[in-house]
Amino acid sequence: MNSTKPKKSAAKPSASANHAPSPTGATLPPTSSLQRIAFVASVAPQQQVLLELPHAMQRWAVVVPEEGTPAASPSQPVDSSTLAQPTAGSKAAAPAPAHPAVDLLLLTIPARSSDAVLEAEPDLQATMQQWAEASLAPGEPPCMVMLLQGARICWTPGRVAVLAPPDRLESIVGNLIETAFLEAELRGIERDLGQAWPQLEADLPLAFEFEERSIRKRKQLRNRFQQVLLLRAKLARIGPYVHAPHLHPPTLASQVGERLRERARMPHRHEFLGEQLEVFERVYELCGERSSNFMQTRSGNILEWIIIVLLLAQLLFSSFDLLTSLGQ
Repeated sequence: MNSTKPKKSAAKPSASANHAPSPTGATLPPTSSLQRIAFVASVAPQQQVLLELPHAMQRWAVVVPEEGTPAASPSQPVDSSTLAQPTAGSKAAAPAPAHPAVDLLLLTIPARSSDAVLEAEPDLQATMQQWAEASLAPGEPPCMVMLLQGARICWTPGRVAVLAPPDRLESIVGNLIETAFLEAELRGIERDLGQAWPQLEADLPLAFEFEERSIRKRKQLRNRFQQVLLLRAKLARIGPYVHAPHLHPPTLASQVGERLRERARMPHRHEFLGEQLEVFERVYELCGERSSNFMQTRSGNILEWIIIVLLLAQLLFSSFDLLTSLGQ
């Protein structure tokens, strides 16, 4: 996947930022920061852009300020309450109307050097993993932990923690955000298809036979077919980036994206979703064909009956005229 450089990077937290012990007892460096990121289709003037995603996506990664925090200060120091707060996917107080919903929480922890990452305290490593896993629902895959070229990454859907030297953080963060968006798009399609399977099974008989009582379902079938086509378009849009070949010569940022795509099985998931969408498309195409044929036949039958009634009426009038003329 080609690395996309951030259009604007979030402001770095000041060295004087207060920090506090984490829930596991490890002390985070004073420069650690938590960024709340949303993927938006348009950028408001007051929003700070972290990353402009590839043009085909038509999305921007923007910073969502914390409640009561000015938009000009997008990066907040990490404290114990920040680590414990729920993600956007969990039940929490609704954000201010002016701010979009949070799609990604990104915890960045600068390290002195690559050796410092390798020698990081076990408590700090446990803190990163515990924070990343805080929003996992039952049955979801565990946290993915990666150690690559002096950078430690803890990844779960919606939460990412990074420990790396400051000179490597910016390039890593840009690729992490792009990969997080692609994974979120795949996860959204998987969720929508999972919810649509019961509807598909209920609509299967209509792919074989359409009856008079099924006419009231035509609008529902049309809406479901449109939804399937929309999902197909979304899947096709992210396909070139999910299946992007490895970059040569490799960079740390490109390797992070490639490794995460492989660990998250994104290429395989993309292919499986394509196969499932083919089933949906085939079923609803047959439903549309049966519905169209039935309505055409129904209209033809109605027209034939109208012609028969008109002919009978004409025959009655002719018979009446004939009887009247004979009576005279």
